[in-house]
Amino acid sequence: MEVSDLKFANLTQNLLKPYVKRAPTESIQFLRWILEHIFRQDSQDADDACVDAKQDKGVDAILVNDILEEIYVFQSKIKQKDKATLGDVELKEFSGTLVQFSDAANVQALLDGKANSDLKAAIIRNDVKGKIERGYRVEGVFCTNILINDDGKEYSKTLKNVSIYDASRIVSEYVDVEAPTGINEKFAFDTTDTEVIKYQTSEGVSARIFLANALQMTHLTGIADGSLFSLNVRLSLGNTKVNKALLESIRDKKEHKNFPLYHNGVTLLCESFDESKKGSLEVQDYVVVNGAQSLSSLLRAKSSISQDLKILVKIVALGGANALGEQITQNSNNQNAIKPRDMRSNHGVQQRLQQEVGQLNLKNYVYEVKRGENNKGKVCISNEDAGLALLAIDLREPWACHQKYKVMDEAHSKIFGRADVTGAKIVLFVELLAMIDKHSDDFADKPFGHYALTKYFLAYAVSEIITDSEKGRQLISTPDKIVKNGNIDEFVKLVSGLVETTIDDLEAEVADLQEDGVFDYKRDLKNQKWCRAMATKLKAAYKKDIRRKKAIAIDELFGKF
Repeated sequence: MEVSDLKFANLTQNLLKPYVKRAPTESIQFLRWILEHIFRQDSQDADDACVDAKQDKGVDAILVNDILEEIYVFQSKIKQKDKATLGDVELKEFSGTLVQFSDAANVQALLDGKANSDLKAAIIRNDVKGKIERGYRVEGVFCTNILINDDGKEYSKTLKNVSIYDASRIVSEYVDVEAPTGINEKFAFDTTDTEVIKYQTSEGVSARIFLANALQMTHLTGIADGSLFSLNVRLSLGNTKVNKALLESIRDKKEHKNFPLYHNGVTLLCESFDESKKGSLEVQDYVVVNGAQSLSSLLRAKSSISQDLKILVKIVALGGANALGEQITQNSNNQNAIKPRDMRSNHGVQQRLQQEVGQLNLKNYVYEVKRGENNKGKVCISNEDAGLALLAIDLREPWACHQKYKVMDEAHSKIFGRADVTGAKIVLFVELLAMIDKHSDDFADKPFGHYALTKYFLAYAVSEIITDSEKGRQLISTPDKIVKNGNIDEFVKLVSGLVETTIDDLEAEVADLQEDGVFDYKRDLKNQKWCRAMATKLKAAYKKDIRRKKAIAIDELFGKF
């Protein structure tokens, strides 16, 4: 990436295109891009963090890291003029914005004031006041697509709790998969207090294995921008369960001595190394091929690292044996952590469902139960995605669909371990969910329509409406005849009309809630009580639409089935 890529025309025509429907302005679209590509958040977490409304009191997003006990307050500014620069004026204004989060009393004053409902909802949803009272640190993050000028740099020196992401810093921390591989410089490891295991292969390749000081590891060039991991087949994965566990281990100083027992360590390839200086191992032209998550987590929690925290390091001097380097990269990264999905891949239920989907011979569908299956040219249904469809439509629990990791773990038996869960049901429900997803553009409020949980709630609400009749209950509970008789497309088309009506009714209900200032879809769609209450209202609204001849009764709508 180059600074020119962040100029307004290039930014809006390229990087921000995928965010147009998820955010109302270029500034908030840009911030979502920052959250996903610089702060490594997934799309739903990025949406949850953003405040998409005016009168935001200078706050565009709030992101809380409960592991580091930090609250990030974001402001995003986009400039259309290519020659514009960031001076001290906007930074002074942002510094004033942060005063609102200086203590719990100021946060309460913000809640009591005239700030927009989205901002207040984000503060309440993240328990910002309570966490500040408990000692969480607040950091401001100012993001812009232009370069900071001398006035801005001088003023930034007076700011203790603000990080400035101008165009230059964004470019430096963006992971560019097309960038040259590795770090072309030297780095000396201090090995005075560790035993170094030496290993020489028959090809003349040398390896050294030792416990390195974790703080020293954070000084490796290229951790922040990802260039150190350019050969790694997967980079730091953001706010994942693995990274959370790493951060917890780093923050707990009592666990520092045990750190090497919990984590696999780091594999570093280099062109050569020099051990001529006692207590030093100097590497030349290096790259980390395994350990991106560990090093990224160490850098993020650098202030918590003690001298007791060590990390296992394997250094391999290739001396030009590039083919071996590629093999090491692939093999070290193929030793993936075992996921619940992998543990369930040979489960009898999953194997049965895979066979049943295959036997349907529909649209070249295949039910994928293992990562890495060779299903090229086929329409893959991931068993995790199938589980989410069943959770929303069959079990009527859309509020749990943001917890995808539970589908193949603790919720597996509840979701899949039922006699009525068949390959036909999975295919139909996945088709229904795909159709509902296409209706995201029907919402007047695009960010709401394209929010990850909205489609699951809609699927649940429509399922509630359908199963309000005996005919509908039979169709949803045992849809095998629909699928096996080749009537999927016709059934899905009829449900599509029902979805359109439900969206209209949902928007009407939401409008009333917005007037009262009590609607926060980022919170409410994860709330069981809210979802059930809203589904009940939508059922009543559909019955009213039937009486007004604006909708067709369920038994009549699905009469042919």
